[in-house]
Amino acid sequence: MNQSLHEFGAPHSAALLAGIAARLARLADQAEDFGIVLCNDAEVSGRYLMQLQQIDRLAQSLREMGIVLSAKDPEAAVAAIRLGELRLALEKVDAA
Repeated sequence: MNQSLHEFGAPHSAALLAGIAARLARLADQAEDFGIVLCNDAEVSGRYLMQLQQIDRLAQSLREMGIVLSAKDPEAAVAAIRLGELRLALEKVDAA
């Protein structure tokens, strides 16, 4: 990463970053669970398919960002992100 977290204010401990990552993972799980409940309703899933896909992308994004936050090698973690749009956005931020 071109800039360290220290350049953006007070240094953040590994424990804090791990805690944030864990919280993001829980939020991802909750979003995914919510999407599954809605998908099990045929009327809802038929009417709101695009929105349900957005919930899934949201859950995946939260999970991937949590992985980056807690990674020993954040650049490798960003490179491993499966969501192309998120990976490109984070690579762009890192290049700035």
